[in-house]
Amino acid sequence: MMKSHNYHRTTTISLHRRGRSRRKSGVRFFLKLFLFLFVLAGLVVGGCWGVVKGYHALRQARLSDWHARKIVVSGVTGNLLKALTALATPYQDKPFSIKEAVALRDKVRTTYPMLKEVSVKRGLLSGKLTLSAKHRTPLAKFVRPDDIVRYIDADSTIYADPHPALLTAIPTVELAGEVPEKLNSEFIDLVESTLKLNKDLNFVLLRMNLTDNTVQMHLPDGDEINFGQAVNLKKKTARAAQIMALARGKYPSPFTLDFRFFEEGKVFLAQKAH
Repeated sequence: MMKSHNYHRTTTISLHRRGRSRRKSGVRFFLKLFLFLFVLAGLVVGGCWGVVKGYHALRQARLSDWHARKIVVSGVTGNLLKALTALATPYQDKPFSIKEAVALRDKVRTTYPMLKEVSVKRGLLSGKLTLSAKHRTPLAKFVRPDDIVRYIDADSTIYADPHPALLTAIPTVELAGEVPEKLNSEFIDLVESTLKLNKDLNFVLLRMNLTDNTVQMHLPDGDEINFGQAVNLKKKTARAAQIMALARGKYPSPFTLDFRFFEEGKVFLAQKAH
């Protein structure tokens, strides 16, 4: 009798073994790849950490023994450029610490109040000492009751400027009453609103009483406008421009406009006494 062989069984066992072998080799490959990437990442992180530490060490060494090899002044021109250069020149080729940088910046701010955004920087590798500042742009020129002239910019800073070197003319505002050293933002809004009157009414002088909060305008031909309380200036300006246009064709100058009763719907026009 002939014996039968189960070829199917043998083939099945062989395929199972091959599958297991392939899975094991795949797992080994990914483990090796993971281990390689892990080691590589460690080397990269370690290298970066070493570079950072070395940079900080070098930076600290340079900052602690920093010398001003070159002086650069930027942001200003003319006499201010010369003055700031003269302030920074004594530090040329000498050790210059952070404390000295702060002292130099404060000295510039105190000596030249017309400057803003004052900064003193030290170039780490270049050895360049850079002093920069900007000249304030005045919104108006104020004449105080004691005849002292001060300027004010858009951020409400009042400052002295013996040589303003203005490119364009700015309005003059004569102040009366109690004048504070620092004006608040509400007053700046008031000044800006008042100065816009010049677009409709060409004035030569604007008087503001800070105690009473009143405004008076003086025009080139001698006419005067008393706006009363410094409120509703936009409406008062529009009405004043209309009245002035009509009055100048009918009444001889100079005359006055009185807005003190504007809230009650009344504006008075009167000729000034000669």
